[in-house]
Amino acid sequence: MTSKTLSILALSLTLGAAGLAHAAGTASPAIYPAKGQSAKQQDKDKYQCYAWGRDQTGFDPAQAQAAAAPAAQPPGAMARGAMGGAAIAAIGDRDPAGGAAAGALGAAVRGKMKERQAAQQQQQAQAQQKSAYDRAFKACMEGRGYVLR
Repeated sequence: MTSKTLSILALSLTLGAAGLAHAAGTASPAIYPAKGQSAKQQDKDKYQCYAWGRDQTGFDPAQAQAAAAPAAQPPGAMARGAMGGAAIAAIGDRDPAGGAAAGALGAAVRGKMKERQAAQQQQQAQAQQKSAYDRAFKACMEGRGYVLR
């Protein structure tokens, strides 16, 4: 076997028997060979359309992760929050320890909110990229005589 044939075979196994493994757990499209293409030709076309779609959109469903780890809170954010809370409490003749605890808690909550917001933005961007890839893959396969549902 040639290296290109091995590459096609490896990708075909990676993409699965149903066609294309999509990120984020969505179903793969059903691919029907409307012009009687052989199984070997179908695998070749899937690989070429996968590569074309990836190159056109910059999105690789075989490498995509459903959700990346959110960014960690910057070092010292809770300590700065605690110091600020203690200072505010001292100015107002309140318990500095209680102010420090409140400030640290506030910093932690703000950090979690920022992490959640960043994760949502990343998921939205990945969904848009995947949608563009899906359209490119479908257009390529339909251009080669397949029906996708």
